[in-house]
Amino acid sequence: MMVLKKASTLVCLVVMAWTLAACAPADLVLVPNYRAVGEHKGAGQLVLGVATGGPGATDGVEREQFVYGEVRTTDGKIKGNVLGPVAPAVLVRDALQQELITSGYSVQFDTAAAARQAERGVVLTMSSLSLDEVASLVKIEAECRVQLVLELWQQGKLLSRLTYSKTLSDFAVRDREQLHQKVLQKTLATVMQSATADLTAYFK
Repeated sequence: MMVLKKASTLVCLVVMAWTLAACAPADLVLVPNYRAVGEHKGAGQLVLGVATGGPGATDGVEREQFVYGEVRTTDGKIKGNVLGPVAPAVLVRDALQQELITSGYSVQFDTAAAARQAERGVVLTMSSLSLDEVASLVKIEAECRVQLVLELWQQGKLLSRLTYSKTLSDFAVRDREQLHQKVLQKTLATVMQSATADLTAYFK
């Protein structure tokens, strides 16, 4: 009798958990806040530009939220999206600019053409950011991928074209927003630190 009672209680708990999961909000809305690390120290002025149609370009459509990625179940079913008020490409660009300023550079934002003719110019030719969630009854997993392509210019001469890509993931049993902010911060910081280190070495 006790065994049947325990089994019945377990079934009820599982059903309740599934019910709560089904009723929980599928979309996750973030307000991303990148904090620069500034481990690599540089000095001087840089002109930061964006290639036409590259990071920061818009399609002219006003949006309240941008899609960063998907919210999926462990069996691959899409339940919603990970959203934010800043376009992914703009978030990457701003993170790079913030990291350079924290590292000691004076950063002027201008066109790609101006950056290519500057004493020291950096052009973002491509960037992407994705942030996905996989949720189960016992945990929430977040995975973030950041890609970045930079051109380093000096007075009209192309010094180097650098490519960066990093994917990181982590999990938690609660606090979805905190988990995603943590993974986003860590992935962006890893890419930006690598880019800042290379940039400092070229322009030293």
